[in-house]
Amino acid sequence: MEEKELSWAEVKAMFAETDRRMQETDRKLKELGINVAGISNSNGKFAEELFYDSLEASKTFAGVHFDAISKVFGGTKRISDGTMVQDQFDIVMINDNAVAIIEIKFRAESDYPKEIAERKVHNFRILFPDYANYKIYLGLGSLIFEGKVLQEAKKYGIGLLKQSGNTIEYKTDWVRAY
Repeated sequence: MEEKELSWAEVKAMFAETDRRMQETDRKLKELGINVAGISNSNGKFAEELFYDSLEASKTFAGVHFDAISKVFGGTKRISDGTMVQDQFDIVMINDNAVAIIEIKFRAESDYPKEIAERKVHNFRILFPDYANYKIYLGLGSLIFEGKVLQEAKKYGIGLLKQSGNTIEYKTDWVRAY
């Protein structure tokens, strides 16, 4: 087979076509990423609404009755060493001496209970010092539980909330106050 020598114009045209195709691929990937993110956000919002509605109806978690419930709870605060503490809490329930922090995930992974226990309690007490001496109960609501979430939740005293048909199933026998 005989090799054909390309002219400079042909080489430039090949590079231009390759560049055009790469830009089109980048555009399609970006569009796909936006669509996937939108689906993920919708799944998360669905899960949050589902568990919020159930908790709002009873205002009870782990056998404790709460007076108020909110799904808009978060803040930012600079602490004495100059570090910024920022956090958002999916569902917060409050009474005269206790707070329940319920984190909602569409798909709960095995590391979430540890993260919730170690980070959320600490950050909540910093961001909301009025509740620093309150008992804090923790919960994790999810439509899908992966791996060892149940074992990790028991280890950290975190209650689980799961959709079961048309109702929400609560597993809170092992919940402890922080």
